[in-house]
Amino acid sequence: MVALAHGPAAYVLAALLGALLGSFANVCILRIPLEKSIVRPGSHCFACDAPIRWYDNLPLVSYLVLGGRCRACKVAYSPRYLFVEIATALLVAAAYAHALAHARGEDEIPIALARFGVDALFLLALVIIAFIDLDHKQIPDVITIPGIPIFFAFAVLVGDVPILDLVLGVFASYGVAGLLGDTWYFLFGRDALGLGDAKLLSFIGALYGWRASLFSLFGGAVLGSVLLVPVLVVRRLRQGKGEVLRFETPYGPFIVAAAVVYLFLSGTIKVGFARLFP
Repeated sequence: MVALAHGPAAYVLAALLGALLGSFANVCILRIPLEKSIVRPGSHCFACDAPIRWYDNLPLVSYLVLGGRCRACKVAYSPRYLFVEIATALLVAAAYAHALAHARGEDEIPIALARFGVDALFLLALVIIAFIDLDHKQIPDVITIPGIPIFFAFAVLVGDVPILDLVLGVFASYGVAGLLGDTWYFLFGRDALGLGDAKLLSFIGALYGWRASLFSLFGGAVLGSVLLVPVLVVRRLRQGKGEVLRFETPYGPFIVAAAVVYLFLSGTIKVGFARLFP
């Protein structure tokens, strides 16, 4: 069983699972903000409403074979569909490698596979949240609110994060995010952190504890600054004198990116926290 779990076929299957989850993520990203069912109707072309047959709905393969177009009306689909499937496939394959990295004995494999399953579902949720926030500047409560108790229960069952850390991850992170958001609004008259961001941090803390929430909060801020400051500088240079620079971007995707970093580097990050909070 150990050899099978660490064999190349296992990693290929993990990537295929990720591609399937990515295809499902695309459905959720499109339908959840519209408050439509993610089950019915079945997959169909958004331009001509023609149903998409199963052989035209294979993750990665169908998009490439059809050139990213509908078989019926030939309208082009967004390349982001393909990107989401590839990204999710890579993330899930990496999560499998991460979960199985230290599982060497027969008795360690089931626990590692359980952790992989939880991580794969968590990554699916994060991908959906990030792209919905990019498109609509909102983090869907339909994912975070039920996800908090569900992933908290998963974390307790897996048992590699102390329960107190999980409780703090849920409640303290929400309180800190709310306090920071209110303080920023009081000082500058603008929203910095919304309730959606606070719920997302609780969602992360429910599975990985308060360290993950804290890292995602401030790691997301650092990542956002690194990526957005050059954009702001360029826009300011191109803007006429006296014009007000208006630029809004959702914070959720940066929190998600930092949470993904924590997932894969949690061991190293925990060592850093131990030095800061001995």
